[in-house]
Amino acid sequence: MSVKDLLIWKASAVRRKSVTAFISQVFSGLKEMDSLKKELEEELKLSTEDLRSHAWYHGQLQREGAEQLLCRDGEFLVRDSSSSAGDYVLTCMWKNQPMHFKIIRVVLRPKQGYTRELFQFENDQFDNIPALIRFHVGGRRPISHSTGAIIFQPITRTVPLRIISERQAARSSSSSLLSHGQSKRRSLSSSQKETLQISSSTLLRSGSQPANLETVGRPSLQSAQSDSNLRTGVPQSCPSQESSPAPVSPVFRTGSEPVLSPAASCATPPSQSSLGGCPLRGSDGQLHSRAPPKPLRISIVFTPTQHEPVSDPGGLYGELVPQVPITMLPKGHAARLRAQERWTSRARLTETSFGFLEAQKLEEEHRESESIEEEERDWRFERPQTETTSCFRLDEFRSLLLPDNNRPLDQSVLLKVKELLTCTDARTTALHMLSVNCQVARVTGVTVEQKRLMGVETGLELITLPHGGQLRQDLLERHHTLALGIVVDLLGCTGTVGQRATVLHRIIQLAQELRNTAHDLYAFSAVMKALEMPQVVRLEMTWRALRRNHTDSAVTFEKSLKPFMKSLNEGDDTVVSGPLSLPHMVPLLRLMEGEDSVESTDRGCQLLYNLLQSARNAALHANDCTQHAHGLLSAGWEPIPELLELFQTEFALRLFWGQTGAKADRKERYAKFDKILTVLSNKLEPDGSTEV
Repeated sequence: MSVKDLLIWKASAVRRKSVTAFISQVFSGLKEMDSLKKELEEELKLSTEDLRSHAWYHGQLQREGAEQLLCRDGEFLVRDSSSSAGDYVLTCMWKNQPMHFKIIRVVLRPKQGYTRELFQFENDQFDNIPALIRFHVGGRRPISHSTGAIIFQPITRTVPLRIISERQAARSSSSSLLSHGQSKRRSLSSSQKETLQISSSTLLRSGSQPANLETVGRPSLQSAQSDSNLRTGVPQSCPSQESSPAPVSPVFRTGSEPVLSPAASCATPPSQSSLGGCPLRGSDGQLHSRAPPKPLRISIVFTPTQHEPVSDPGGLYGELVPQVPITMLPKGHAARLRAQERWTSRARLTETSFGFLEAQKLEEEHRESESIEEEERDWRFERPQTETTSCFRLDEFRSLLLPDNNRPLDQSVLLKVKELLTCTDARTTALHMLSVNCQVARVTGVTVEQKRLMGVETGLELITLPHGGQLRQDLLERHHTLALGIVVDLLGCTGTVGQRATVLHRIIQLAQELRNTAHDLYAFSAVMKALEMPQVVRLEMTWRALRRNHTDSAVTFEKSLKPFMKSLNEGDDTVVSGPLSLPHMVPLLRLMEGEDSVESTDRGCQLLYNLLQSARNAALHANDCTQHAHGLLSAGWEPIPELLELFQTEFALRLFWGQTGAKADRKERYAKFDKILTVLSNKLEPDGSTEV
């Protein structure tokens, strides 16, 4: 064999050996990838209550790495807190800004030897973090009211938690090694740099990670250098390529990454430079070809005044203000305010982490005054009493406008009522109606004895309970009499069509004030019921005059008030914005009293669900309604005694049916009065098919 043939044979052998090594390396990497995939699948198959079974949990991922994974608003992940062992942090993107919220962990110890952990952000508490995340993602609930941040798009991990932990440990080790080398000597020789380069490249790459999985979870090279001392101070302007004093030390090469160029850092976008200094890029190839004439005694990379950044500093967490759980609220308004203040003070704005909340200690804090101690010591459960008589006392009613033994629809009284309503603006009239409605519905002016008999604080809660039947009947009676009063006011106008259109315009203004100013949807629905009664709808001439003389009111009624009323009747609370004094409760009252069967309609089940949900919300926010109504009725409002009497149910009963007829059966009274209204309507605008 000649020398040429020998060289060719050796070259082919080397190539075969290289190809074999390459193939074995590829298969080895694929095998390790399969192993990691199986390990990840085993984690995700754990119980749903286990945090590790959810791909949005990233374990020991650091703050900088978490921020780099977020791109759009609503994206989120959960990670371990590196500043507080045992706690967890929610990292999310909102308004193009990364936010970090430490999940509040409440540990209850109600008795010796028993503990219970609860997790929350501000309001609702859950037994585990997955349930907390599902609640906020599924319902689009804000994490905190101050920021309004909402999460809905999880960022899932593609490697097991073990790999993430090993990478973070490797980066921490490399950072500590660099800091140790800095403290020993500021200037590094070439041999020391080579040694440090080998150590750094070894530490920055975990031994169990294959080459093709090394960049998984690392969107950029910057994440690998986020924990080192790379210009972590105040961002500085990058010098030009010509004036670069020294090349970057080669210790920052990691494994197979190319040598980095210091000139590349000048072209970094502003978003990257916000992390401190000018981060390096791995796509720039080699170091600057022009070496400096003389190296500096102190490396530009190691700055004496810079320190290792602390991960997850407490002062950079989002603001969370927890609320007192409803089950732990004491009795009494003042005691609740004190409890809320103490609960809020436990959670610092920057360190939202609770210690042990002793139930006995919390109860002792509620007993500060002697009056509260006396009340709690003597308190015992009393069964609520079922009312059997109406709250409308006709025998005890003393009127300023009605004479004794008055007749039904007394003309002199109707004239006084019409003059009183004409001289009063719509806002004042709405507030007078609200005042009487709140007393009948037991929202304001509820005595301690009434609360004891009801077993609840307000009538909004009582109407949802079995023993609240009498109150439901009274509210239905009052609602119908209010509607009849509106109809009588309109049909009693025997003047011209233009005058009746003016009265109709005033009624629509009253409906607007009840909805927008008094926030009394109970009275608002009564006014709308009156305007949609057959005796009023048939007055075509009056409605035509309204469209001609008061176009704005006609458009408001058709385009705004009627659709709003339809949504309320279907239990749609989304059309209601802002606080309420009285919610729309008539559909629930009729449903519970058997007067309206929504199940017979096409959308029966959905309507039933909406009505029950609306009633539940009204009962939960009963105290808010009380406070809002009290604020409206005490803000410079001067009641007029005659106008208050005008809206009392006893006055309407005696005005419509007389002293004796008011005590008759309800159905009989309603049937007779409906005939009277039909006669009045036909008398105003007769038609050919009806005999008067």
